[in-house]
Amino acid sequence: MKNAVIYARFSSHAQNEQSIEGQLRVCHEFAKREGYTVIGEYIDRAISGRSDDRPEFQRMISDARKRAFQFVIVYKLDRFTRNRYDSAIYKHKLKQYGVKVLSAMENIGDNPESIILEAVLEASAEYYSVDLSQKIKRGRQDSATKGKFVGGRVPIGYKSIGGQLVIDEAKAPIIKYAFEEYAKGTKKRDIIAELNARGLRNLNGNPYGCTALQTALKNKKYVGILEQSGVVVEGGCPAIIDKETFSKVQERLEKNRRQGAKNKAKIEYLLTGKLFCGYCGSPMQGVSGTGKNGKRWSYYQCPKRRRKEGCNKLNEKKDFLEWYIVEQTVEYVLVPERMKHIAAAVVAQYDSEFNDGKVKEMERRIAWLEREIAKIANTVIDMPKEGRKPLYDKIEQYGLEKTDIEIDLAKMKVANRIRFTEKDIMAWLKVFCKGDLFDMDFRRRIIDVLVNSVYLYDDKTVIYYNIKGGKQVSYIDMLENTESIETFEDPLDSSNDRISNGLLHQKGILPVKG
Repeated sequence: MKNAVIYARFSSHAQNEQSIEGQLRVCHEFAKREGYTVIGEYIDRAISGRSDDRPEFQRMISDARKRAFQFVIVYKLDRFTRNRYDSAIYKHKLKQYGVKVLSAMENIGDNPESIILEAVLEASAEYYSVDLSQKIKRGRQDSATKGKFVGGRVPIGYKSIGGQLVIDEAKAPIIKYAFEEYAKGTKKRDIIAELNARGLRNLNGNPYGCTALQTALKNKKYVGILEQSGVVVEGGCPAIIDKETFSKVQERLEKNRRQGAKNKAKIEYLLTGKLFCGYCGSPMQGVSGTGKNGKRWSYYQCPKRRRKEGCNKLNEKKDFLEWYIVEQTVEYVLVPERMKHIAAAVVAQYDSEFNDGKVKEMERRIAWLEREIAKIANTVIDMPKEGRKPLYDKIEQYGLEKTDIEIDLAKMKVANRIRFTEKDIMAWLKVFCKGDLFDMDFRRRIIDVLVNSVYLYDDKTVIYYNIKGGKQVSYIDMLENTESIETFEDPLDSSNDRISNGLLHQKGILPVKG
């Protein structure tokens, strides 16, 4: 099972932005199409794009530590983070927990040099994050330490009054009922049915469902624990649930989680989202099962062939295909002249994204916003009270934009202190491409960063890399190379599911598809 969560963000001051509902719909359609099971949603509405200033985003990062999901689906990658360094930092954190970010609307979200640059930036992400931590989070941490609710969606059962969470006397009993029933062993579907019968709706205004209940049952706010901006405050908000009941609920949730995962071997298909049928263009999907001899097998399959929709592409053995594509990629990249070319392109990309010109541009925008805020403030003084609201709204909008840019400016200045040379990038490439071809972590990082897409035919394959220029390779008869494939046994018993034979060989250079 490929468990995933959806992250969506909406900025109230942005124009022509896809709504939360629209983002969720597209993400759910993507998950269904690609075979992901969505187990939760994290939604930040009408707030800043700053990663440190998004409560649901931070909760998602925290929940990733529990390893209940392997993928985060976003509408577009700009919904995940707004700038390059934040993206590197948080993707790096998620990778440590075995979680990958997927875009529902983009095959890849950046140009080739940007993808490699982001991988390079991960090497400096820890330094960057530490250098910014005091500058960016101090104000929010001060508020959190004082028990103030610093933003995000108010959990059902509470109200936010004057920056403090207080109990909603109308809805708190319903939440209490849900905890008590689950602690007693009542099934989730029965609890959900009762909650809906009582008129409860989730935070989106829709009928209460399993995802909303699961999220509520894990929420520590209900026992008075406020976790915000890395600060944990016992008694930071009034408790609705006693600790004994909450503890019983967590024990049952964990027991059910373990039971659900029992005997289910997790198979990771590293080429998912990058592997396409050469004949019909469909994204190839990972399929696994057990043969008559009891052996487990895994392979990639064209969905149109499985559904008998006119495509006859043969199945491809997962392990061998991934192994050989990684081998070919490493050999392709570690050519000295090609490494120099990659290094030059990545340094140029870095210089275009982080430079003094952009710093000055941000400073000019901040100065303009300050002047506009001052002008509007002076105008408000002489206006009748009933006409002031639109101007107050404009001051708030400009203030939010100014704060956003100030945060980005601080990050840009830190980034400008971390300068990369072509020698640095070449050294990084050598280390990055060094590893065991049979190690899953090594394979994963090579495919994630260097491979753009792979198009499979029965007699050839085409690999496009995240560098200027791609490589076309063709299959030859495996019988000529039996020594290199002796560890890969044919997993299928049926001749109708014959694996297409062949090894990958370089044939020429193709331009990267636009």
